[in-house]
Amino acid sequence: MRIKFNEKMKVSVSEIYTSVACNRIPEIIDWNEEGIICYGATNAVVIYDTNVKCGNPIKVLCHHKSKVNSVKWLCKPDSTCTELVSCSADKTAAIWTLVDNVWKVTSTLSGHTDGVTCVHGLYTEENNLLVFTGSIDSTVRVWERKNGTTNLKQTICLNYGLCLTLYAHLLPSSKTILFCALDDHKIHLFAGDEFHRVHTLVGHEDWVRGLDVLDVDATTIMLASASQDTYIRLWRIQAYEEQSTAGIKVEERVFPAYGQEWAVKLDAVLAGHEGWVYGVQWHPYAVGADGTKKPVYRLLSSSLDKTLIVWEPEGGSAQGAWTERVRVGEVGGSGLGFYGSRFGPRGGAILGHGYNGSFHIWELDKETAQWAPRVVAGGHYGRVEDAAWAPGAAHLVSVAADQTTRLHAPWHRPDGSTEWHELARPQVHGYDMAAVALVSARVLASAAEEKVVRVFAAPANFDANYANIVGAPLPGRSEGAEGASVPSLGLSNKAVFADEDDNDGYFVPVNLTEPPTEETLMQHTLWPEQQKLYGHGYEVFALAAAPDGSLLASACKATTREHAAILLWETSTWHQIQKLPCHQLTITQLAFSPDSRHLLSVSRDRSWYLHTRSGDQFQLAANTDKTNGVHTRIIWCCAWASDSGVFGTGSREGKVCIWSKAEPSSSSLGDYALLGTPLELPKDSVTALAFAPLTDSVVAVGLDSGRIGFYSFDVQRWTLLKELDYSAAHHMTVRRLSFKPKDEDREMLLASAGADHLVRIYSVYIS
Repeated sequence: MRIKFNEKMKVSVSEIYTSVACNRIPEIIDWNEEGIICYGATNAVVIYDTNVKCGNPIKVLCHHKSKVNSVKWLCKPDSTCTELVSCSADKTAAIWTLVDNVWKVTSTLSGHTDGVTCVHGLYTEENNLLVFTGSIDSTVRVWERKNGTTNLKQTICLNYGLCLTLYAHLLPSSKTILFCALDDHKIHLFAGDEFHRVHTLVGHEDWVRGLDVLDVDATTIMLASASQDTYIRLWRIQAYEEQSTAGIKVEERVFPAYGQEWAVKLDAVLAGHEGWVYGVQWHPYAVGADGTKKPVYRLLSSSLDKTLIVWEPEGGSAQGAWTERVRVGEVGGSGLGFYGSRFGPRGGAILGHGYNGSFHIWELDKETAQWAPRVVAGGHYGRVEDAAWAPGAAHLVSVAADQTTRLHAPWHRPDGSTEWHELARPQVHGYDMAAVALVSARVLASAAEEKVVRVFAAPANFDANYANIVGAPLPGRSEGAEGASVPSLGLSNKAVFADEDDNDGYFVPVNLTEPPTEETLMQHTLWPEQQKLYGHGYEVFALAAAPDGSLLASACKATTREHAAILLWETSTWHQIQKLPCHQLTITQLAFSPDSRHLLSVSRDRSWYLHTRSGDQFQLAANTDKTNGVHTRIIWCCAWASDSGVFGTGSREGKVCIWSKAEPSSSSLGDYALLGTPLELPKDSVTALAFAPLTDSVVAVGLDSGRIGFYSFDVQRWTLLKELDYSAAHHMTVRRLSFKPKDEDREMLLASAGADHLVRIYSVYIS
């Protein structure tokens, strides 16, 4: 069904999938008792509802102008959380409040002269809110919200010290005490109506990176501190009482706060990790079978040694000797351990976030008392450079500067609901990825910051798991390999066959009925490398595959006409069949027409070239030059309409031009001419284009600012039908837009990839 342009045309857009990893920073993630995770992803705050079993569980909140450094829930005594705080390298912090089921910034905390690195907040006994922010400017600022108004209460000068982490808590007297871990390896305690240093805890031999406090009883609290010296120390703080000298006496120090004296002593030193310990968290109770809460002392720690540990005292009393009760983590892979960890609702799950931004969740099986990994969201942790739909199949493949290629597909659950997840990581590389093209549903070509194009084919183990999870077999025939592994000191994925004993790598066939965990993705979902294509003189930058699967086009970074030439590869033999010299500078995007007869290229030299297939060769059919080129800056993107007769180009100066067949001319444009007038967005740069497949008069436009607009056009005018703002689209450059049609109705799927590490899929409906 073709939809023609009319003035009443409307576009509705809904998000069905969002994929993004967390920032590589300790304390970037928090999990509340309602099962909702908040974390920082590039400049955004992300809300991830782990209770959602259908649809998109992720919401992206945009406010900060630079990287988010920490996100924390603000929970009331009954564990409800309707507010959170975040801080950023943009020198500010923000208080977010859930208003009518929408997250809004209700206070922006500005005043620091450098990036804010840590934040914590708590509600006081008077139900006011105190927020503490630590910054690289060597200050800690105290903010107080009273009667809905937030003001700076105090600035604590650290005398050139750097606050690595901080934690605020109510003493048993209901007064606030602030713990600050500075770069002198010590923990400094601040208290008073005007916060001042009242004590210093000495013992750690390296930076303290994690703090948490537990209410033990009506007179005692327990502070846990985690350090890069690999140890965890437990400090008992309680109201001071004179003790008799009889028996063994543990050394304790006394400090005054709020008109009374408090005693602090080192209660235990926990040694079990072999790497830097970055995070600790208490969970103060366990839930019985009848739903009642039972006090319990449990401590969760995370380390760069790739493990999480749950510690408990013997006998269940805080006086007992602390022992390791549970240890979970990663085995092998390319990760560098955990940057943080959190308990899930009721302590029935634990979450670790890794060096590569990945999430790992283990849930406690009450019947077996074993901790088992569960399906969790994830995504890229570097700028996403390209994304492409698989022809004739349901999945999307994306590549990013995090040196990975990821395959996303719908998981059709047994209950009939559908969720999108990452199902495979065909390539984990040693170079930043630049481009991807799908020759077929089971063959992909990728380019990175190297002179080689690599071709991968889906293995048999992936075939079986794809059919189990997606509910439909992958089109085509398997190449025979069972899987792939990366040999030691290698960059190429080596095929592993079912009858092969020597497996120089970690690959083990896995039988999946649900999306794989992070550990499985890293080690057991690689695709074997089928070919390496040589011929370019510099790093390959752009790829495109003909829709009929017969050809692959590639182009590399270039400053001369010779190096800017397009290479054409025949996919049945992977032989180079043609070289097309045309542009003077780097080609920024290549695109085959839907009928595979035309190849379009755009470049940094501000021109486009169109080659048309004539027999077995491609011939130059049209191009722009200095006399007829409309674009005056770099052309970043191009796209074809579904009829293969119309294409669009978008450039740095904010222009979108539509070109179509016309009367033959004597100029370099040949049979093509500009259709109507360009769309002009002078305050932005056009970086991505995609034509809606069910109509040739609607185009999606991605901008350098991160916004995505849907425009209809004809010869006379352009009309904005729908615009997605930064929270619904991207808050950094849109790198690629790609439509996948659904033939049975007017709904279409649009994939977008951004420099903000996000991969998003939208359901688009044109009425």
